[in-house]
Amino acid sequence: MTSHGNHLSKWRLCRVATLAVSMFAMQATAAEEAKKPVPAGSEAAKIEALKARQAAARAAKAAQAAKAAESAATAPQIANRPECLAPRQASGTLGEATSDAIRRASELVAQKQPDEAIAKLKPFETRGQPFDKASVQYNLGVAYSDKQQFLEAAHAFENALAFDVLPQNQSDQLTFNIGQLYVAGGDHDKGIAALKRYMAQSCTVPTPEAHMFLASALTERKLYDQALPEVETALAQSKKPRENWIQFKLGVQYELRQYQAAAETLLELIAMQPDKADYWKQLSGVLLEMDDKDQSLAVMALAERQGFLQRPADLMNLYNIYMVIDVPMKGGQLLENALAQGKVQEDEKTLESIANAWINARESEKAELALKKVASVADKGEYYFKLGAMYGEQERWKESKEMLQLALQKGGLKKPGDVWFRVALADYRMNDLRSAIGDLQQAQKYDEARRQAGDWMQSLSAELAAQQSQTASLSPN
Repeated sequence: MTSHGNHLSKWRLCRVATLAVSMFAMQATAAEEAKKPVPAGSEAAKIEALKARQAAARAAKAAQAAKAAESAATAPQIANRPECLAPRQASGTLGEATSDAIRRASELVAQKQPDEAIAKLKPFETRGQPFDKASVQYNLGVAYSDKQQFLEAAHAFENALAFDVLPQNQSDQLTFNIGQLYVAGGDHDKGIAALKRYMAQSCTVPTPEAHMFLASALTERKLYDQALPEVETALAQSKKPRENWIQFKLGVQYELRQYQAAAETLLELIAMQPDKADYWKQLSGVLLEMDDKDQSLAVMALAERQGFLQRPADLMNLYNIYMVIDVPMKGGQLLENALAQGKVQEDEKTLESIANAWINARESEKAELALKKVASVADKGEYYFKLGAMYGEQERWKESKEMLQLALQKGGLKKPGDVWFRVALADYRMNDLRSAIGDLQQAQKYDEARRQAGDWMQSLSAELAAQQSQTASLSPN
């Protein structure tokens, strides 16, 4: 799975443990804005919008529960099926020799001697009546399970069912166990088939845990569209919300790219655990996937205000959202505050981000300070280039040329031809045509500026020639 798949990756299909002769059980398990107002609309409006989303999520959940209740009321009850009204009882009794062998095998399994138990049972596989044979196969399955030979155990249990003599409730449970064993043994397709057969044929209502186990097996085969209804059924039947099941549902929704539904699920999780920072961050990410940048920003800003964003990566995510929705002022303030509080390092990346925010916000003085700081620590001249360009826009030509020359001296430039072109512009604006022409000759050495520099150099050369001609004509003989 993707970054999203963290929820499903927390799930592991259970391993089958030691079984008692009278009952075999297994169940699936699961692993677990600053103090400034929010921009792009009032904070109150943002919060109200989030509350509205939460209300919608609650309403959707209530509707889902009502629909599940309605379906349960109108669907034929499992207990009303003919085979369930008069459930099959055990067909026969054990012969004395078989009974003794099974009793001794059970003792050996309890003593952690499954190999001896299997050896004890093997001679009885073909002896006696069908009930004897089915009981022997059943207990062989128990012994194989104790050895964690899950596929062998599943085969033995299937052999036991094939005699069609076990009590109905035991047959139902055994069908479920077979599905679990196949899954635990790595044969997910057979496991899923057995689990689905159990869901369809059991005379007792499958538990929520059974639906979750099937959902988990389906996700292992990437059958997410089939897994989601199983999760929803499990949640609808569960007496109280289970956070790890809801997380699992969220992971499936991510895989299906059902981002609107995922947002509603995250709101449900936030309602359960409002102090869990990951849910806020994930909700912001889902809203971005839905291209709802304003709400994504609102979520991250509220999370930051509540102190949930402590990692540098989380703060940078919020900064990036500010920049995407064109609120650079807030981005600059966020990182400057984080820098002052020691939440982010004063490194090139952070300083560059602050500088970019102030440049985009047209905060010249702040941008100048930030660029000077990052230029002094960086090993490339790009930041001096940005300073030179900014000074040029302010028509501070002398300072512009100085910064551009520092950029060239430091090197590591992406487009040195553009830097030389701007040096030429500074010299031209300071009425130094000869230097400007020399700068353009340097710019012509680079692809990105060759054509433009050549055109302008012709113009400047003509202008310089005209000036020289005029000067010569005015000179006394």
